[in-house]
Amino acid sequence: MAFLGDVQRLYERTYGRDAGIELESCVVGPRRCAELAARSGDAHAEMSDWARFFYYVEDANLRLALFYADEMIETLERRDPRRALSESNVLPFLVFAEEASHALHTTFAFGDGGPERVSGEEFLAELELMARIDAYLLLRHFVRSLAAPLARADLAWVRHQALTRWDVTYDDPRLAERYGGAARLASAFVDRLEAVGPRRQLAELRAFRGLPMEEKRSRAVALKDASPDGIAGARAPRQPARGFPRPSG
Repeated sequence: MAFLGDVQRLYERTYGRDAGIELESCVVGPRRCAELAARSGDAHAEMSDWARFFYYVEDANLRLALFYADEMIETLERRDPRRALSESNVLPFLVFAEEASHALHTTFAFGDGGPERVSGEEFLAELELMARIDAYLLLRHFVRSLAAPLARADLAWVRHQALTRWDVTYDDPRLAERYGGAARLASAFVDRLEAVGPRRQLAELRAFRGLPMEEKRSRAVALKDASPDGIAGARAPRQPARGFPRPSG
């Protein structure tokens, strides 16, 4: 799964961290996924049927597992996001990116603070927040490589796909806070990134990653309250999302 390696390298370069493990070696099949789901309940599993991420600590070691459904992988192979992005492949692309983000941020956090750092509901909320930010940045990176220069409409499409569409209603208040809350907090933080410009973006992003969830939440809320309307808040068009074919030549 070479694409997973490509995404991992992009994340590692972005955060200036080496995960110390190849995510490709953590990919499991349906049987092992079912075993891990039965073992952990819903505590460490994504709800999507397309992909799931599991982790646990055993003998002071972090264990990771990633599951990607054949259907999703086949879609990404037929419609390679490195060549074009549209409604036909953007959702599988985002789900793929989010699971890789979960895995890498778990290794980063475990390296920072050991088992205690990766336990509890707050850490799960933190993983969702970072995944929303990473999904935005990765989709933006791919769209820019396909449709440079990045136009206002392109940025609005990226924002809608990676952030706005995930702020939906959940029956379970806990899930509403974890998933919907992550989308809203991530929106505020990426507005900040767009405002500071390329030279400061990496420093802002890396500093934000290192904060505990309580401080991440406080910072994002403060940014949301202080942020004026700008280009990053442009409304996505109502028509079907445009594709981004690779330019010829």
